[in-house]
Amino acid sequence: MSLKRVLVVGGGSAGWITAAYMDAALNSKDHKPVEVSLIESEIVGRIGVGEATVPTIRHVLQTIGISESDFMKATDATFKQSIRFDNWLDGRGETYYHPFERRQTARIDRTGVNWMASDRSRPFAELVSTQPHFCEAGLSPRMPKSPDYASPLPYAYHMDAEKFADHLCDIAKARGVKHYVDDVTDIKRAENGNIESVSTKGGLTLEADLFVDCTGFASILIGKTLGAEFDDFSQHLLCDSAVAMRVPYETYYPGQIKPYTTSTAVSNGWIWDIGLMNRRGTGYVYSSAFLDKDKAEAELRAFEGDHTKDLDARHLRFRVGRRPQQWVKNCVSIGLSSGFIEPLESTGIYLSEYAVVTLCEHFPYGSDMQPLADRFNQIMTGRYDEILDFINMHYCMTRRTDTEFWREVQKDERITDNLKAKFEFWKLKPPSHSDFEDQLRLFSHQSYEYILYGMDFQRDRFGGGQRPVAKHLPGVTRIVEAGKTRLPRHEDWLEHELGTKLGRYRTAELAE
Repeated sequence: MSLKRVLVVGGGSAGWITAAYMDAALNSKDHKPVEVSLIESEIVGRIGVGEATVPTIRHVLQTIGISESDFMKATDATFKQSIRFDNWLDGRGETYYHPFERRQTARIDRTGVNWMASDRSRPFAELVSTQPHFCEAGLSPRMPKSPDYASPLPYAYHMDAEKFADHLCDIAKARGVKHYVDDVTDIKRAENGNIESVSTKGGLTLEADLFVDCTGFASILIGKTLGAEFDDFSQHLLCDSAVAMRVPYETYYPGQIKPYTTSTAVSNGWIWDIGLMNRRGTGYVYSSAFLDKDKAEAELRAFEGDHTKDLDARHLRFRVGRRPQQWVKNCVSIGLSSGFIEPLESTGIYLSEYAVVTLCEHFPYGSDMQPLADRFNQIMTGRYDEILDFINMHYCMTRRTDTEFWREVQKDERITDNLKAKFEFWKLKPPSHSDFEDQLRLFSHQSYEYILYGMDFQRDRFGGGQRPVAKHLPGVTRIVEAGKTRLPRHEDWLEHELGTKLGRYRTAELAE
């Protein structure tokens, strides 16, 4: 088997996840059949706002062989056990959780039906999962002195995406990944249409057998050079802009670092709140058709408070959709070059990691790439489309009518056809595993349950008369009580296990 050369074009979290994972998954210490190189520009900035992840990130870290504690220290990472959605239903202070954990029942699970027929006095998620309780109590998913990645609970991280890229860069380079800092100025193609090489401002000519486009929205290989089409999702997802801020704890400490992401629905979109070790990340995802950038920034600052008056805000525009062909010729797109779906469920980094895992499973050791490319494209199209449906569901189920934006997202033409069919089916039966033919999907029927019932699905069907009290699944209360005595507070775990200095912020908060 001849040596295969891979050139990743573009850095950031997508580029360095790709380079580090491919080197770890395809090579070993004593046998390196794949040569991995990465070139990134010193001029082109990183997007750098993808700060929340899903539990699959732990597979990536473990495959690369990264110490969890080293990773968390290097990226200012904290734990994430759930997303809490505020004001999404009717804008009157209601809250529900989408946790990672769900207590199991028998194959025929009537928990959802029973909850819908109950008085709904307790949120569905609190009855079937321990994590909303642990999130409210501010607890860590990890026990003190436990081994890396060891926990009875599924969890992910909040982290600084730019520092994550730098950490992966250091690790990958130490293991032999070649790193070039230069600007690509020209791309040469072979007679068969493949990319043959890239030339740089510094005079380099870099050849490869496989090129990976991680150049973000610029898409200089897959888009500008190979002309891959782009399917627009804006019919179903109206948000196309964001304004983001970083709030250092020296400026304002909210009293705790929450072990969950918060998404709060506001006038024309939603505001995220993510706590890292040294700061919070907050931002407003909105639709430019209903709100201009200055008003969006003003609304974010008003929501956050007076402590943001001296903080810089960063504005972003994005196109929502995906390329149906993310592997064309000998070029694979990963990250923003392949597509983008707003980060309501923290799927940005996930799509990069999933793409590189899938690429490694379909790596072209031989010369015939097309069958592998066809299957890769089929898999990745499925991932983007399922995430589109899942994100779309959050919007179309709202009862908010306070602004034109919220009235618009509920219209029939804004709902995907797949989701319409599912809604009609779920009027006859609760969601179950067999409702989804694609078993590679990220969001299971249980994730759909959390959103459906969190948004009060079929609230009118079970109206009238006296209804039974909503009850916990067996074991939830017992596990919650045990966890509250054994799991440390989130900040305590970060301080004691990682040696962070959160105490000074907590002391300052108490002094106020």
